[in-house]
Amino acid sequence: MVSNSILTITLNPALDVTTDLDQLKPQQKLRCGPPRYDPGGGGVNVSRAIKEFGGESHAFVAIAGATGQWYRRILDETGIESEAWEFRGETRFALTVMEQVSGLQYRFMLPGPEQDEQEAERLLAALTQTMGSRYRFVVASGSLPPGLPHDFYARLAVRVREAGAALILDTSGPALKATLAQRPYLIKIDHIEAQELAMGSENARLSIPALAQKLIDQRVAETIIITIGDKGAIVAGGGQVLHVQAPAVEVISAVGAGDSFMGALTLGLADGWSLEDASRFGVAAAASAVTTQATALCERAATHQLFEQTTATRITQTDG
Repeated sequence: MVSNSILTITLNPALDVTTDLDQLKPQQKLRCGPPRYDPGGGGVNVSRAIKEFGGESHAFVAIAGATGQWYRRILDETGIESEAWEFRGETRFALTVMEQVSGLQYRFMLPGPEQDEQEAERLLAALTQTMGSRYRFVVASGSLPPGLPHDFYARLAVRVREAGAALILDTSGPALKATLAQRPYLIKIDHIEAQELAMGSENARLSIPALAQKLIDQRVAETIIITIGDKGAIVAGGGQVLHVQAPAVEVISAVGAGDSFMGALTLGLADGWSLEDASRFGVAAAASAVTTQATALCERAATHQLFEQTTATRITQTDG
């Protein structure tokens, strides 16, 4: 798997800092273990997953300030082909702390640097130039930094279409809803987001497969993937609805599962796999990711092993 036809976009990256301690206690100075630093953010994590599988992608990352330069150095060490767009302000940190006594994980997410409408226009122009006509798939993953308009990904979707590429979107909230008017190629959402998008009281009792079909009928995207935790995912598109069943694994950390899913899925599609097989590969990668510590993503050998245990079932009844 060596496809290089994938562009990933990360507009609100975070320098991930991971550590552990014995127990969280208020009003005390807490001594933590040695920190681990990773270049985080949806699109970059997708590129990291693709790299793990021996594939190639180009990562477009918006960075800011001294933290952004630190982030860029760590990203360069991964060997991922990347380019940086420099925002004003300071790239955010994200802190993950593992409490040893309970085994619980605590995640602290800081806001990204504030931007504005003028910056949005400059950014769109830069992304348009980067895309050219070189990519088959553009993965826009993660949140928007404060100040960028909610319809930024919708505007991007127009540029992606004009470049002859397919937009794969993994975001939430107003940014997701605004983009659906442009009917991206693929969106990944969870069950709650699916219900919010379908709206209407008549949809409240729909099964998840029926909900996926409802959204396809509403033409919000060509392909819809609804993740359902340890049960895998419902995949709708191409005239079919599938349940991709996840293999049973011991969950250590859920961090990175969604991005691992997106990396494996996109690489499979870029290499000409069917939607069914690419989705199975995505679910296997997510299952691998939850067995790793902290912010670590999927592992290649484990994913391929789990892929053999991942099944897809065609669903013929989707009306409730």
